[in-house]
Amino acid sequence: MSSDAHLKRKRAVLNNSETMLQWDGAPSEVQAYGPAFAARTYLVEEAFKRLRPGLMLDIGCGRGNVTAIAARYAATVYATDLAADAIAETRERLAFHADAHTGVANALTREWGDLPTPARPFDAILLSEVLEHLDDDMAMMRAARLLLAPGGSLVVTVPGNPALWTEWDDLAGHVRRYTRNELIGKLQDAGFTVRSCTNWGFPVTGFLAIRGARMRGGRVARSRGSEVPSMLARIMPLARIPFRILARIEPLFSRFDRGAGYVVVAERTN
Repeated sequence: MSSDAHLKRKRAVLNNSETMLQWDGAPSEVQAYGPAFAARTYLVEEAFKRLRPGLMLDIGCGRGNVTAIAARYAATVYATDLAADAIAETRERLAFHADAHTGVANALTREWGDLPTPARPFDAILLSEVLEHLDDDMAMMRAARLLLAPGGSLVVTVPGNPALWTEWDDLAGHVRRYTRNELIGKLQDAGFTVRSCTNWGFPVTGFLAIRGARMRGGRVARSRGSEVPSMLARIMPLARIPFRILARIEPLFSRFDRGAGYVVVAERTN
């Protein structure tokens, strides 16, 4: 059996088993202390510091950890997800914001649920670790473009390098890991001009993130236990400061394209 066929078969087995992670297990709160989170959110925060949108939308906000970081720099925030539990947690995390709107909604089809219909197009949209879950990622990119004002910005984070695929990708419901050319090409085809594409994680945090993903995937798939050993979960918060320092240094090595993911800022072309 070829490696591609083996991967497809393994993914099908996992997707039809009880070990497939549901929303409340992916991502867990523990991951917010990890190297991947620090690397991605540093770049997301830097992007929103520059953009400072009047009206922003986070599609697929999950637990709201990344939303809360971007929201510090936006006047009005919309955060949507398809999971009610996700929205409940995000609402708590955005309690500090004077003009935040959270709700179960499908931005792809513009079904806003209980949210007030946006009065105008968005100045910035965040898609953080969303596109890799979608069979038709281009549909989401095109939908995001239509929701943006002319000249508005799309901030995207995705896992990179298909060779880094782990069991965790299967369990988390990932469809793909992106190459730089694939990601930029799809965004251009969807009607965006890519302003920056930063590869995060080289030389340190990407290695640690993939090692951690292999460990978590193995633990969940084999034992259905917690993602990380309890001792490691207790000490992970202590690593937040060194991870944040690395997050500021490693973008200098982005040109080598040997990290574990990408953060892209793209502008809607008129």
